[in-house]
Amino acid sequence: MLNRAIELYDDKEKGKEVPFFSVLLFARDTSSDPRQLLRNHLNQVGHTGGLEQVEMFLLAYAVCHTIQVYRLSKYSTEEFITVYPTDPPRDWPMVTLIAEDDRHYNVPVRVCEETSL
Repeated sequence: MLNRAIELYDDKEKGKEVPFFSVLLFARDTSSDPRQLLRNHLNQVGHTGGLEQVEMFLLAYAVCHTIQVYRLSKYSTEEFITVYPTDPPRDWPMVTLIAEDDRHYNVPVRVCEETSL
């Protein structure tokens, strides 16, 4: 994620077009550059913090996957199913996550029958 953040930051500084989320990512007081992003946000993930929505976009861009999140606590709202990024490239595969509380995510897996050769 840090590598992708650095690329996006450098592109923005060079005046290149970048996804809108990266503008928001570096507009925060706590992450005005990649060093602050690492220190104040990414290093906390899994310890004392989770990923904020803008960082979910960064994760999707870092792994080149569309991330579809089912937020069970948001059932019957428009936030029940969220997709990162909102306009993914068509060739990106999709991974589905189930969010318990926006800090804990589960990956649903299909049970496959064993076959013998």
